[in-house]
Amino acid sequence: MIVNNVNSSSNYYSNVAAARYANPASYVRGVQKSDAFTPSKEAQSFSDLLNKLKNEPEVREDKVNRLQQEISSGQYFISADKLAASLLMNRF
Repeated sequence: MIVNNVNSSSNYYSNVAAARYANPASYVRGVQKSDAFTPSKEAQSFSDLLNKLKNEPEVREDKVNRLQQEISSGQYFISADKLAASLLMNRF
């Protein structure tokens, strides 16, 4: 038995296999083309809150400027009782 054109047959099958691997979804039946994601209400609420926080400035410039003016003019005073209470609350 003599078999001719063996290489051309193997090239055909390798090209078909390569096409399947390049676009496997086209060879599978019942495959959905796209997926959908719907976040829960809690996740959406958290996402909205996170976006609001990202849009807020990291430093409150108005408060910083006011405190700088009070300190430089000598009008900024700290109550010793409030300072002690704050230190104790943060410590314990």
